[in-house]
Amino acid sequence: MLRGRRLCKISLLIIITIAFSVHGPWDFLGVYTKANAADCMPEGIQVQAVGRVYHKEIKNDSVLYYVRNATVDSEIGRLSNTSFIFKFNSDEIPNYCKLNIEGKVSHFMTSRNDGAFDMNNYYQSMGLYFELSNPEVLGYSCGLLSGKDILYKLSQALDGVYHWALPGEEAGFLSSIAIGNKGDLLGDLRELFQMVGVAHVLAVSGLHVSVVCMSFYKLLRRRGKSFICAGILAGIVAVFYGLFTGGSISSVRAICMFLIFLLADILGEAYDSLTALAVVADFLLLGNPLLIRNGSFIFSFGAILGIWYVALPLSGIYGKYCNERKKLMKSDDGFGKAIKKPIHRVIVEYFVSSFIFSIGIYGVMLPIVTQMYHETPVYSSMLNLLILPLMPVLLGLGLLGGFLGLIYLPLGKLILMPCHFVIYIFEMIASMFSKLPNANAIVGHRGIIRIVIYYGLIFAAWRLSELFNSHIDAELINPRTRISYIRSKMLVTMGLFIVVICTWFIPSKQSFEVDILDVGQGDGIYISSQDGVRFFIDGGSTSSDAVGKYTLLPFLKYKGASHIDYWFLSHMDMDHVSGVLELLESGYRIDNIVLSAEIPSDDTLSQLLELCKANGTNVLYMNQGDKCGSRHLSFTCIYPFDGLVSDDINALSLALLMEYDKDGDGTVDYSGFFGGDLGAEQEIAIAQSGNVGHVDLLKVSHHGSRFSSDSDFLSLLSPDVAVISCAKVNRYGHPAAEAVERIEAAAGSIYYTMDSGRVRARAGGVDVFIQESQ
Repeated sequence: MLRGRRLCKISLLIIITIAFSVHGPWDFLGVYTKANAADCMPEGIQVQAVGRVYHKEIKNDSVLYYVRNATVDSEIGRLSNTSFIFKFNSDEIPNYCKLNIEGKVSHFMTSRNDGAFDMNNYYQSMGLYFELSNPEVLGYSCGLLSGKDILYKLSQALDGVYHWALPGEEAGFLSSIAIGNKGDLLGDLRELFQMVGVAHVLAVSGLHVSVVCMSFYKLLRRRGKSFICAGILAGIVAVFYGLFTGGSISSVRAICMFLIFLLADILGEAYDSLTALAVVADFLLLGNPLLIRNGSFIFSFGAILGIWYVALPLSGIYGKYCNERKKLMKSDDGFGKAIKKPIHRVIVEYFVSSFIFSIGIYGVMLPIVTQMYHETPVYSSMLNLLILPLMPVLLGLGLLGGFLGLIYLPLGKLILMPCHFVIYIFEMIASMFSKLPNANAIVGHRGIIRIVIYYGLIFAAWRLSELFNSHIDAELINPRTRISYIRSKMLVTMGLFIVVICTWFIPSKQSFEVDILDVGQGDGIYISSQDGVRFFIDGGSTSSDAVGKYTLLPFLKYKGASHIDYWFLSHMDMDHVSGVLELLESGYRIDNIVLSAEIPSDDTLSQLLELCKANGTNVLYMNQGDKCGSRHLSFTCIYPFDGLVSDDINALSLALLMEYDKDGDGTVDYSGFFGGDLGAEQEIAIAQSGNVGHVDLLKVSHHGSRFSSDSDFLSLLSPDVAVISCAKVNRYGHPAAEAVERIEAAAGSIYYTMDSGRVRARAGGVDVFIQESQ
């Protein structure tokens, strides 16, 4: 595998060393030094910074600027050689200028729930350590060329051509794939392509280098240009195109590998893509070691490795099979001269070979995709067969039409007209595939041991395919026997590879846990039993927009929960149901919605019932004393009492007593109480009913309102752990100091989602997602 590749071995050693420093317990290379230094600056401190702008892009209604090599001065001292971002309402500041700016330090948010986007981790991996809010530009200076901001203005001009010639959605799509401008790419379209597994077409990558740079180089060579002349000119075009499209990781990787290819061609040396890949990885990581955590870096380099070690060997076996079949085709004169293949066979062989190639990449990238998104598109291999052949056409016409449109708009529109139909076909096919049964498989987060085992099996399958591809039995003189032999080996290898892929979808064993999510001002509680049944209590927020899309659903995907068996809703306030309504609207599978039998009718309940009917979700009603659950985990309705009526919706909240029986022997090993937004009056009534006693876990009612958490009720429950779910800033004053004082007197310990993030409780203890010290 690495035999004779000395430079590759050295580069690989550097990569491994950086990886150990980034992911290991000891940062012996000091890769986190800059990040830690930036973290020492207090949130909101006023600073003045001088640095160099290296990129800018339009984000919604503002322009996002990227600044590096910056010196930052504040009242607590100086921070040197750091990088940051800031948003400004104008794009007048040129790229590559030296900028003098002041503002307030704003640290990036960390993920507060499993599966949620971690902004801090993302920007750190890009070498950016904070945001400068409320910026005031004090001045900037730049050179003669950089002051004209030629590349940015050219990009905006091309974007204008696309928007003049095409509808807004299609113009944003073409602008993204042709010039790397994602500012106008609609979120719905991006999510559609991501959902069906072809989001890679939206990124500037190796395809662009092949269409633009390699085509230009080959054209120059065919025109008789020397290796040196053609290489220098093609290299300049490649670097220009990389800067022009924003310098994404995938484009930098592809362009650097292309430059190495040109150098090898000029020197008359053999080009080795594996060595080039390792050298480029070193080039990027030595500039920013934390890039090894970046998803784009992992995707880009992982895909090339997948192509080299798996996709090509697998498709190579089929290629050998096709070549052997071709040898059997005889001409009519009987002299054994090979004849031309029928066109239908050429087409079939192309699609089969492409499909095998796509399956190979899919198998290699499967753990990476699911670790990033916790789900995988099932039909992406087939979809790529339909979309990728048209991508060079779309890219070529997009660039040609864009540049011609700068000269004469009607001509540009004429060239871009076919792009309209191609993009429409893309959207139509993607939409069709997204509606197929089980289009996306929710897998969940996997541990490192599972990943190592999977890639070990992939390696074994690869070695087997390499063996079969390289050592076809030369003693098999009979060509038909030889073809049969190759076909058998091909089917065995593909079968083994597909079996390995299927092992990744074997669900992980569930254990008992209670996760009280940080949804801001609201409630959301996930509960898993050890026998595979999943429960949820409430799910809404009045402080977080789209809490279902950005908090609940990512968490459920992280847990590998393709559905929820029973979702309890205490009452219809939006801070308890808004996320559930979102999930039902999106089509997420909820088998049963469980409500109180005494729940009053209102518009929100009517909306919920309509969505349940549309989704095929059962609606169950619980009376006091009813039980719902599985063998090991049960929920008993404690409140409201039968026939109870109230004008206060909170006073009719469904209250549940959770009991976990680990061994199924009838002994409760862990218990919890969940009371929605009950007030003190209702808690007193529950205490007097004699239906509750000591519990291990209490989800504090009504977010710690001063009108809840009655002292006698808390004393009766005497919880080991109490958790308050609320936003740090809310207009209700939650949690109230009086309530906190009463809870602290009765509970063993108290946790706040506003401080700790997600709080997880198990029979063995409590795990907070974010330590309070942060």
